[in-house]
Amino acid sequence: MTHPTIQSFLDDLARQGKSPVTIRGYRADLEAFAAWVQQTYGEPFEPARIVREDVRAWRAHLLAVQRCKPATVNRRLAALRAFCRWAVAEGMLGADPTAGVPTVPQAPTPPRALESSDLRRLVRRAQAGGNPLHIAVVVLLANTGLRVSELCGLRLSDVEVTERRGRVVVRRGKGEKYREVPLNGEARRAVLEYLAVRPKVADDRLLIGRRGPLTESGVWRIVAKYAREAGVEATPHVLRHTFATRLLREAGADLVVVSDLLGHSDPRTTARYVRSSAADREEAVERL
Repeated sequence: MTHPTIQSFLDDLARQGKSPVTIRGYRADLEAFAAWVQQTYGEPFEPARIVREDVRAWRAHLLAVQRCKPATVNRRLAALRAFCRWAVAEGMLGADPTAGVPTVPQAPTPPRALESSDLRRLVRRAQAGGNPLHIAVVVLLANTGLRVSELCGLRLSDVEVTERRGRVVVRRGKGEKYREVPLNGEARRAVLEYLAVRPKVADDRLLIGRRGPLTESGVWRIVAKYAREAGVEATPHVLRHTFATRLLREAGADLVVVSDLLGHSDPRTTARYVRSSAADREEAVERL
């Protein structure tokens, strides 16, 4: 049975609008800590008695005895930290016992990107919808790596496109940086087909929706619609990450090129896209 104080904390999370999944995760992690305290010290769990050495010993137990992965240890420490801070605010603890207890170092993981098959399914779903604006949005995001704000900020004069060549000019990217991004064949076709039916309005923004220039929230809704229909997990950010990952892994581009295309100030920011996955490591060893 959940300790009354833990339950009070969970009830407060529910009032704050936290999702049931989040609350279930906190419950499991805090109940695991409470059970460990009772088993280790042979006395009932009392939140008011938690001290820093308990937290340090719990961290060591998770690593050495339960042999948990760093991400699991850090998640459980985060749950305990949130609970203790709440207990301090409620006057149940005089000080936060998790303060000064470090998280476990983790190898950075690359941003999530779509597999090639999922990307094809998403683009085909958009094409099947038959809306040239929607197709242009999905295809441009997937083939240029533009941020949503950059895509919405494009003007007609920022696009140069023919059947053989094309580029978009980002005049005010993040940090006010200027850059040019080439358009591949798929992107050129999508842009040309959209321009052929683009509404004739005074506004010179490239992407015009039914109510005027396309907004950032409009872009998110378009991607969400076709991701849902295609059965894939995709957002504009995921499409940007997918573009970078494909350049590095499939096209063999180097970090400097990808960094320039993404508008990164420092190529080290781009390096996170080349972290190996478990599948990459397995494949490399199998080749031996």
